[in-house]
Order: sequence, then C-alpha cells, then structure tokens
Amino acid sequence: MQKPYLIKRIRKFAEGPGGKRMGMWLSFFIYWGGAAAILPYMSVYFESIGLRGGQIGQLNSIPYFITLVSSVTFAFISDVLKKHLAVLRLCVVGLIIILFIFPSISGFAAFVPVVLLYSIFSAPANPILDQTTLAVLDNPEKYGTIRAGGSIGWGIMALITGFLIDNLGIGLPVIFYINITFLVIFFGLTFFMEEPKMGLDEELENPSLRDLGTMFKLPGFLVFLLIIVVWGIGEASIQNFMFLHIKGLGGSSTLMGFALSVSLIGEILAFSFADRIQARLGHFKMILAAFLVLFAWLVGLSLIRNPNAIPIFQVFGGAGFALMQSGSVAYVNERAPKGLGTTAQALRGGVYAGLGVGFGAVISGFIYERAGSVLLYRNMAVFVFIGFVFSTLVYFRERKRGERKE
Repeated sequence: MQKPYLIKRIRKFAEGPGGKRMGMWLSFFIYWGGAAAILPYMSVYFESIGLRGGQIGQLNSIPYFITLVSSVTFAFISDVLKKHLAVLRLCVVGLIIILFIFPSISGFAAFVPVVLLYSIFSAPANPILDQTTLAVLDNPEKYGTIRAGGSIGWGIMALITGFLIDNLGIGLPVIFYINITFLVIFFGLTFFMEEPKMGLDEELENPSLRDLGTMFKLPGFLVFLLIIVVWGIGEASIQNFMFLHIKGLGGSSTLMGFALSVSLIGEILAFSFADRIQARLGHFKMILAAFLVLFAWLVGLSLIRNPNAIPIFQVFGGAGFALMQSGSVAYVNERAPKGLGTTAQALRGGVYAGLGVGFGAVISGFIYERAGSVLLYRNMAVFVFIGFVFSTLVYFRERKRGERKE
C-alpha cells in the first residue's frame, strides 16, 4: 500500500510546477555537463594532433558562425510546427553520430566538414531549452535559477574530464565518449519535458519571419545586438585559448579542469541570484556588469605567470557569462513577437555566438599564433573596456529616450 502511494506522490510532484522546474534544471545539468567534456578541451585536442593556432581558431569558429543560421532555422521550424522537442531529439541523434566519427579523423581539411555537421546539430539545443524553461516558469525572472543547473553540470564535468584525461589511459579522445554518454541520457530526458504551450491569442497566429523582422525596427535593438557581439569577441579568447594558456604556463589537464570548475562558482551564484539582480538593476545594467567582470578576468589572465594561481582568480570569472546570459535573455523575451519566442532567443544566441564568439575565435587564434596568450588577453582586455564605454553611452541614451516618452 505504501509503495503505490509514494509513486503517486512522486508523479504528482513531477507534473506540478516544482517538478517541471526540477526537470528543466536536470536537463540543463546533463546537457551542459556533457558539453563540458568536449568544448573546453577541443583546442587542446586539435593541438595534440598537430594543428597550428590559426587552424585551431578557424575550426573553433565554425560552430559559432553556423549557430547564426542553424539555430534560427531549426528554432523557426519548431515554432511553426510547434514541435520543439521533436526537433531537439533529431539534433541530439545527429550529434551522437558525429561524435562517434571525431576520434577517427585527423588533419585540418578532414575536420572541417565534421565540425560543420557538429555545429549544425548542436546550435538549436540552447534556444529550445531556454524557451521551454521560460514557458514552464510562472515568473521569467527565475530563469537564472534553472539555468544554474547547466553551470553546475559544466563545472563538475570539466573537473572530472580533466582528471580522466590524465589518469584513464585513453587520453584526450575520452572527451568524445563522455559527451556521447551524456547526450544519450539527455535524449531520454526530453520525453519528460513539456512541449512549450502558447497562449490562446498566440495559437491563432501563423508565425513568419516577417514578424521576427519587427524586432529589428525596435529602437535600440540593433545596437543591443552589436553590444553582445563585442562581448562575445572578448569572451572567445577565454573559451578557446584559456586551456592552451594554462598549458603554456606548465599546467596539467587536471589543473585545466579545476580552473574551469572554479570559474563556475561565480557563474552559479550569478545565475542563482539573477532574478534579484535583475529586479534591482534591470537587464541592461546586468549587461554592463558583465563587461566589467570580463574585463577584470582578461586583465588577471594576462598578469598571472604561475598556472596554479589561475584557479584562485577564476572564482569570479564565470559571473560575467551568467549576467550577460540572464540580461540578454530577459531583454529578448520582453520584445519577442508572439509565437516566435524560440526563434527570437535563437537569433540572440546566434548573433552572440556566430558574429561574436565566432569572429573572436578567429581573431584570437591569429593573435595567439603570432604573439602568445599573454598579449592575446591584454589586447582583448582593452577591446572589452572600449565595449563597456560604448555600452554605457548606449544605456544613458536609452534612458533619456525613455524619459522623453514619459
């Protein structure tokens, strides 16, 4: 008698708001935990098979450029068909197939089509997860507390993966098998997710790309996209070359994973308190704060010479990403046309990753090859500070415009 009652209680909780939030938190945890096993280590893997800095930067830039087209395309299809989870499952299966191919190839030319296919299938996951989460929440400002699951998964698996690379005996190819395992689990979790439901008014509309075009006509929206592109260029140097920076200073793979895990402390805290920060500052000030954190992070990396000191400094580094992600998601969610929430989030993520991190990866690769990681981070710190000054001027202009309207 006790067992059926317990199962009934669990099922009731899972179908309620708390259970849905926990399910999305777990989904972020598994998806980004698996991604942490491969994305931060790809530059190290490419260098281990003989690729140069410029080639590494070009390969790393492919996912970001593809994101701009692939994520918007898949997200638009999912919005029109109202089959977000079916599209997500298709992409996960594609990723698993591509990851099995990765360890068997070598050479820059051979990697280009494989990385291209990986990029096409990986791009839509984030906007679909974001929009599914926003649909589940009664208050969109609580998005950060759910997204923190991804940060925790990323931090834990980045540390564990670094340890496994050093001690398992397989070497760097282990990153692909870890990611495959997590994607299989994530695929199963998608069957417990709830398809995002739109309101009655939205169901009557047939979304079109013309509706999305109305966003570009909103005052300040194109400038907002430029701001996140600038931030993405600066962050790309850390995403793609921090591990090579640690390696150049004499650090191990375990230290790389530990440094990345420590940086997630700031990211997790910022995501967890994102609703309070947004209520106090507003989404644009969150973006300005993200610039300041990234600037301090880049300056610190350019000054540190002992690799063992990097994890100590990393403790606040990830907060910048959490502030940018939460602030920009809120900004777009506020302005998205009816029925195109997923597509709008994909546009935001695609511009950030495709034009921002994508160009940043290429630029960082050439600077790294010619001048090394220290000068790379020094130059990027100056670039990000200029971006902060520009964003601040935009913020005051937007505030004045709002006061005139009142």
